[in-house]
Order: sequence, then structure tokens, then C-alpha cells
Amino acid sequence: MTWQQVRVDAEVGAPFGPDRLVAGARGLSNDANALTAVARDTLRDRPIDGGAFRLLGLAAGPDSDGGRAVDLYRTAARLSPRDDIAQAMLIDASFAQGRVGEGVQHVDALLRIAPHLRAPLLASLLQHTGNSELVEAMVKALAADPPWRGALATALAGTDPTQAEAFLAAMANAAPLTPAELAVRVEALTALGDPTLARKVWLQSLSETDRTLDGSPFDGGFEGADQTGGFGWKWNDEPGVTIAVDAIDPVEGQQSLQMDFSGRVVRFIGPRQRLVLSPGTYEISSAVDDRTGSSRRFAWFVQCTQGPTLVELDLPAGSSSQWQTERATFDVPPDCQGQQLTLRHTGRSMAERQISGVLRVDDVRLRKVPSSVTLPSASHPE
Repeated sequence: MTWQQVRVDAEVGAPFGPDRLVAGARGLSNDANALTAVARDTLRDRPIDGGAFRLLGLAAGPDSDGGRAVDLYRTAARLSPRDDIAQAMLIDASFAQGRVGEGVQHVDALLRIAPHLRAPLLASLLQHTGNSELVEAMVKALAADPPWRGALATALAGTDPTQAEAFLAAMANAAPLTPAELAVRVEALTALGDPTLARKVWLQSLSETDRTLDGSPFDGGFEGADQTGGFGWKWNDEPGVTIAVDAIDPVEGQQSLQMDFSGRVVRFIGPRQRLVLSPGTYEISSAVDDRTGSSRRFAWFVQCTQGPTLVELDLPAGSSSQWQTERATFDVPPDCQGQQLTLRHTGRSMAERQISGVLRVDDVRLRKVPSSVTLPSASHPE
């Protein structure tokens, strides 16, 4: 046989020797005698081969007396920590025997060496968040910030909101949540009908400086517009429009929000922010500097998270070099738990939605009106 005829698998190593023997035995899982023979042949050449001890564990079977198989898997994992099969078998054995903490240690080891197993294994484990011992062990492992922690948020997003909130609440007590984990927790609390707690959790995650930007009931001056997720401002990247904060001539504070339109047809759904307004009557106002010349107005919409639009505040239109302010009142009914404020363009046809020029907004305010106060009608453009 010439060397050209030898097929070498780089992941296994040389075409002959212990590594090749152990790798070739992966298809012999139901043949105890064959597994034992391969293991013994391997150990004659390399007495401390972890893979060989794993083969002996497989040959011993799950019902071996005295836990012999488990002892063999432990030896395999100690000699070859990256042996994914040994770690997986130890996970099963540990959980089956009620050794949850030990099982999570092997989960940690397996998820470090087998990234492709992170999503399915985490999804499987998170179904058992009612097991306090499992949650405590998982939280302890995650608090050490292992390389597989990034897969947690995605796995939790696909679970029941009650399970996600229970797990992330325990996580938050042990270590700060990552932005992705925080976003999942906010979504879970909102889905559970508690947007007030969701907003409180989000605020607590901010720095003390950012927390001081929180107005009543939100950051209407775009002073904290770099905050993302949760209850901060959000907007999409859309062809034909660029959105950014602007520090030139704001109405209040240090900056306003500027939208530059390039002349393309856009279905503009701009900056938006979640709200948590208690039932009652509110006044909404906003300053605007509209230099787009659009035939249709831009408007702020407040609508229930799962319900109707409560108000449409049309902003003064027309090219102008001065800030103008518009306001309106609206009622929040008792069954409207959580709302969203969104800036949109009201154009309907393609011609109406072809926009060019600059739009700036600032000083967006939401004020609860005492029941005994009667507001004047909406003001005219200033």
C-alpha cells in the first residue's frame, strides 16, 4: 500500500494507532465484546488513554454492578476532558442518581467542548426550572461567565415566559444579566402582564447616571438615546432614512433626534419606546422641526401593547427653520396594560411616501392630567 492510498482524518490523527482504534469503535456501541477488545488493544499501546476507558464504560453498560460504568466514564473524563461522549454519559448518570450539582459540572464541561450541543441541551434543561437544585447549580455555573453563556438568552426566548422569568430572576441575584438576557426578561415579564415590573428591572440595570435620565414617564429629550433594549428608544435601519441624535440647537437638554430622508419611497416607522402608563387622562406634546416638505404629516401614535390606538398626535408640517409644538389629550383605559409610543409618517400612496429633507423632534412629553383639571384645546403651531 502506498501513502497515497491512506486516507487520514485530521481530527483523529495518524492512520494507525490508539486514536484510530478508538475512533473506529464509535459504531460498535451495541457490541460489548468488540468494544472491550478495542479498549484492551488500545491500552496495551497507551495505558492512560481516556477513550479506551470510555469504551470499557460503554461495554459495561448502564446496569453494571457497583456503578462500574460510571467509574470508567469518570476515569475517561479525567484522562481526556474533551471526550464529549464520556461527559454526556456522566451527565445522564449524575442526574439519574440525583447528583444534580455533579451533573451540571459535566454539563458545563460538555458545553465548553461541544458548541453544537449548546442550544438543544440548554433547551432541554430549562424545561426543569421548577427544580430549585438544578436552577441553583446552573446559576452558579453561569455566574462564572462560561463561553457557552451566550447561548442562554436564545434558549430562554423559546421557553415559557414563566420559566424564563423564574430562571432569570435567580440569575439576576447572582450576577448582572447580559443585555440579551435582560431583553428576554423584559419580554417575559411583559408577556406575563407585568410591564411595570419589567420597566423597573430595566431601570435597575442602567448605570446611576443613565437612571437619572429617566423622566416622567420616559426619556422624551433623547438624552439617553444610546440606550438599547428594554424601555429605551429603538428604531430600525431603513434604506432611504438615517436616524441619529443631533446636538445642534435642541429645544431642551443636550440633543434632539434627527431623521435625514434621501428621497426614496419609505414606509417610515421611526423611533419608538415602550410605556407603562397607569389608567387615566394624559397630555402628549412634542416639538418638531419639519423641513421635508412632505404633503402628509408625521405623527406620534400611542397604542396599547395588545389593543387599539389611544391617540394620534399630528405634527406641524411644512418647511420651517423654527421648532413648533403640538399637543393632544387621550385616555388610558384600565385594561390597557403597557403601551408603545411610535413616530410614523402618515403617507399612504407611493407618491406620498417619497420623502426628502430633514425632520427633527425633541421635548416629547407625557403628563398625567389630574381628573379635576380641564385642559384647553390643542395649541396651534408656535
